[in-house]
Amino acid sequence: MRKNVTFITCVLLGLALAFIYNRGNLFPTKEEKVMAGFAHLLAKEDLTVAEVIAYVDRHIDEVRTENAGKLVLGLEAVQKEKLAAWERLYDDTTLQAKMFQVYQRNWTLDDLKRAEDEAVRELVAVTMANGYKVETAEGQFFPVIDYLYYQKYSAALSPDLTAYFELMAVESEATPVKDGALMIGWAELLQRAKRQEQFIDGYSGSTQVEPVRALLRRYVTFALFGCNNTPLFSYQTKTMDPEAKLAYNQFVVQETEGDFAALIKEYLQVIAANDYRLTKEVEAFRQAAVATW
Repeated sequence: MRKNVTFITCVLLGLALAFIYNRGNLFPTKEEKVMAGFAHLLAKEDLTVAEVIAYVDRHIDEVRTENAGKLVLGLEAVQKEKLAAWERLYDDTTLQAKMFQVYQRNWTLDDLKRAEDEAVRELVAVTMANGYKVETAEGQFFPVIDYLYYQKYSAALSPDLTAYFELMAVESEATPVKDGALMIGWAELLQRAKRQEQFIDGYSGSTQVEPVRALLRRYVTFALFGCNNTPLFSYQTKTMDPEAKLAYNQFVVQETEGDFAALIKEYLQVIAANDYRLTKEVEAFRQAAVATW
């Protein structure tokens, strides 16, 4: 009789352990349901960014930090994917003309939100509801991702993703180049590049290292060449821009760590050796340097 009781106890214990082991599959946790629902949502053919925003807003507090990052990066991926379609909505001559009328009155985004034309107001409202904002360049209006929008998720994200979206918000709020001209000062350009490199070094294991690395390569090009309408060296005299000269000299004194600071220091030494003029030697250096980044 005792053997039978022992046998039955072992069987029941085994069944209990098997039930506990498989419970996760039989009864998924709330977090697992959230992530499965997100995957199902992303597979939807006619998905809108607004739907993804609504889902993330509703569920981000129900998941751990790692999965919160997946939700927010998923939102960013959808915004990037849908951006071309949004740009096509703005590719309308009549719409552009109506927006330009607002632009002539010292344009701001708030002006577009209050435009007299109902079609303009509605489009801008829907654009913002999908996490984009309206920018203008070369006489055209177009949507861009509003990275400031992501600040509301900061508390739920890991430090690297918080830092990543802070970097992108800087780009979103003050684009570095517009109409082929620098829209920020030389000192700010150098500081942004330094912060981007610090992100790469400080969060080397982050999923966002490569996007930031691509951004840094863009800034290295700006630092070495300037832009078409804001060249580092005058097209006429071949001399270095005076404001850039001051900013670069101050930067190499203040910043002594990192590959970017080392690049600017070496570049400035070559420039100084050529009397701050664009020569064949300076050109050869910057062409070789940009190729390595």
